[in-house]
Amino acid sequence: MTELDELDPLADGARDATAGVRDFIVENMTSDEIESMAFEIGIDPNDLEGELPQELAQSLVLLMARRSELQLLDRALRDLRPVEYGKRFRAKMD
Repeated sequence: MTELDELDPLADGARDATAGVRDFIVENMTSDEIESMAFEIGIDPNDLEGELPQELAQSLVLLMARRSELQLLDRALRDLRPVEYGKRFRAKMD
C-alpha cells in the first residue's frame, strides 16, 4: 500500500484516496468534532475553510495533503473511530 504522505495531492490517484478519507470524516463526524480533531493534530481550526462538515473535511484533508501529513490524519481517525475506520478501510490497511 502506498503511504498517504507519498501521494501527490493533485494526482488522480491521490484524489481518490483523499476523497475516501474526506467522505469518511463527513459521514462520521460533526463540524465541532472535525475542528476538535484538527486542533488535536496541530491545525488551528480557524485555518479551515467553511462551516459545514463537508467544507471543513475538504479543507482539512487538503491542508494535511499540502503539508504531507496525511499519515497524521490517518492515525487520528483510527484513534477516534477505530471500528468505523477499520470497517471502511480494512482491505486497504492489510
